[in-house]
Order: sequence, then structure tokens, then C-alpha cells
Amino acid sequence: MRHSRKLIPLILIVLITTACPSSSDLDHMASASNELAHDTLTANRVVAEFFKAGKIPLEAKDKIAVKLGVIGDKGNKFNEILIQLDAKYPQGTLPPSDLAFVRQNLSELRQLYTDIVADLLPFGAQKAVSDLNKHISAIEKVVQ
Repeated sequence: MRHSRKLIPLILIVLITTACPSSSDLDHMASASNELAHDTLTANRVVAEFFKAGKIPLEAKDKIAVKLGVIGDKGNKFNEILIQLDAKYPQGTLPPSDLAFVRQNLSELRQLYTDIVADLLPFGAQKAVSDLNKHISAIEKVVQ
């Protein structure tokens, strides 16, 4: 019984430290979020080039451009929030409400990305937005 009492605090420490991002995790998420903005601009350019080359119809290009614009706007706000959280919690341990907020915003970005890939699927242009996935996934790994 004495051994199990010693294990409880150890288990709690492991759960607490693995369930919340560290300060460096917040830095990595902010960096990945910043890269997401660059990737969004690149994806916009590539989709525009596909349109100019006649590989994507105007309606599809506009639909994708709107979603990329939303990713850009939400991604910018998300990055600002991560920077604020990093300053507010320099040790990196976020309260559950802030961690839930980060997860929710990230979920919205993930859904938009998934929609864009589905929109590009008929035109074989998924590669045009593949870097978006890399940076969204980098953030997801920290908060899951």
C-alpha cells in the first residue's frame, strides 16, 4: 500500500505535464501558426495559377479562395492568441479553459483545410495546399 501512495503523486505529475503544453510548445505552436499564414498565401497563388492555366473553374477557385482567406484571418488571430498565452503563462501550463479554446480554434482551421482538400480533389491539386496540413498538424500534436 505504501508504494501505491508514492505512485499517485508521480502519476499526477506525469498527467499534468503531458496534458498541458510547455512554454516551448507554445513557441512551436506560434511559429507553426505563423508559417500557416505564409502557406496560405502560397496556396492562394498556386490556386490562382491553376485557374489561369484552365485547370480549375472560376467557381471552384473562388470557393477555395474564400476558405483560404478565412484560414488566413483565423490563423492570424490564432497566432496572436498563442503569443498572448505564451506571455500570460510563461511556464506554458494553460488552464483547461484556454487549452479548450486553442483546441476549438485549431479544430476550425483543420475543418477548413479538410474542406479545401476536398474542393481540390477533383482537380488533382491537393499538393497546392499540403504545407497547410504540415503546420496544422504540428500545432495539433501539442494540444492533443
